[in-house]
Amino acid sequence: MTNKINAGGPAFPTEPNTQPGFYLHHGMSLRDYFAGHIACGMAAFSGTSGISFGPRDIAGRAYEVADAMLAARKASS
Repeated sequence: MTNKINAGGPAFPTEPNTQPGFYLHHGMSLRDYFAGHIACGMAAFSGTSGISFGPRDIAGRAYEVADAMLAARKASS
C-alpha cells in the first residue's frame, strides 16, 4: 500500500473548468511552492554560524517542513 502525499492542491490554478475544484492547468503544487521557499531560506542560511546543509539535506528537510505546513493548514481549517 502506498501513502498518497498531500500536495495541497494547485498553488496557482488557472482556467477554471465547468466543475468546481477541477482545473485545466494545475501549475505547481502548493507543497512544491512551500518547499521551494523553505529551500531558499535554508540555502541562504547554509554556511553561516558554522551550519552547513548539503543539497540532499535541504531538499529532504524542505519537504518535511512543507508537509508540516500543509498539515497545520488542514488542522486550522
